[in-house]
Amino acid sequence: MNSLKVQNLHKELEKLEGISDIVGTALVNRNGLLIASKLPRDIDDRKFCAMAATMFGAIETAASTIGSKFVENLTVEFNDFQLIIMGADEQLILVSLLNLNTNLGLIFIEIEETIKNVKKIINR
Repeated sequence: MNSLKVQNLHKELEKLEGISDIVGTALVNRNGLLIASKLPRDIDDRKFCAMAATMFGAIETAASTIGSKFVENLTVEFNDFQLIIMGADEQLILVSLLNLNTNLGLIFIEIEETIKNVKKIINR
């Protein structure tokens, strides 16, 4: 992926930073390779995103065993945070780390809008 596309992807992630309760976001290849990250500095973003991609792949495999062909999102709740992983396209996933007890309805709308913009950037 060329550097201009990566810069534009970073800009899209920066937009999500302005939304309250979003702690950080990242775009990851489905193989776990980090494309762009706006996660907090105390998180090893490469490891975190590789594990998020692994979890998403595992839930997709599990879903296929019950006949589902598409996983909308994976939401995981930790002690202090929530993690949302959504497929952006066949190759990318968007990982979002949120504060606990967040209004997910609004967050999902913003994440879906970001995914639309990411698809436009990727397909240019």
